[in-house]
Amino acid sequence: MTSLRSLEVLAEGIGFTEGPLFTSDRRLLVVAMSRGLVVDVDLERGGVRGIVETGGGPNGLAEADDGSVWVAQNAGAVRASRSPRPTRPGLQRLTGNDRQDVLDLPVPGTRAPNDLLIGPDGRVWFTDPGPPGDTARGRLLALDPSTGECEVLLDEQDFPNGLAFGPATGTLWLAHTERRRISRHHWDGGRLHPAGDDLTLPGGGPDGLALDSRGLLYAASPAADAVLVYAPTGELHERLDFGEPTFPTNVCLAGEHQDRLVITAARGGRVLMLPAIAG
Repeated sequence: MTSLRSLEVLAEGIGFTEGPLFTSDRRLLVVAMSRGLVVDVDLERGGVRGIVETGGGPNGLAEADDGSVWVAQNAGAVRASRSPRPTRPGLQRLTGNDRQDVLDLPVPGTRAPNDLLIGPDGRVWFTDPGPPGDTARGRLLALDPSTGECEVLLDEQDFPNGLAFGPATGTLWLAHTERRRISRHHWDGGRLHPAGDDLTLPGGGPDGLALDSRGLLYAASPAADAVLVYAPTGELHERLDFGEPTFPTNVCLAGEHQDRLVITAARGGRVLMLPAIAG
């Protein structure tokens, strides 16, 4: 069992934290949604190493094969932003030295993109649940960076949020926050199909998801102040209860050997770290 005694605070007071990403050049990036920033956090010593202003409400992050970073941009539809930089709902791409160049890619019809990953087909898969209180149902979409074309992979979804893909199994895990469930889908190379029963979370709905190399699924549960860890078969493997108001929004595996679990905790604008779950 992982002990919370080893919990480290890497950064704090940086805004509503979300979307952690450990990049191929060993940088830990998170977003400060309420400030319209992508923040470079020092994984080894803690503290902030640099920032990029995206404007609006950056939410999820994903790295492409060329090292550029994609941003799911809700344009402040989820939470008021302090950034003066104008944006529209869609995606953004960070390129150049230290990924300081911000390319805006509005996607027509999107309302509040939330999380994203680079799909097995090379496209950018992203969830669009819409802003809080919107009665329209959400979607999972895929953007082809080479053509700009966008396809709906899953429609009529109840608040789709975090997502994670297992290359070895071809399984997509998709969080549905308001239903307190995580659905699973099989990618056949062209379409997604249902692939087993949903996981039902105790105590609160899931937000961000992450998979480790063994297929363990990590689910941040803000309302429960916990991170739930599931075996590849769907059984609950471990529950990390913080025991105090934390509001964990998302998770990622970091370090050369994926041996550290990074958690963005919106309460206090913190970035937390634990040893990864033992097998």
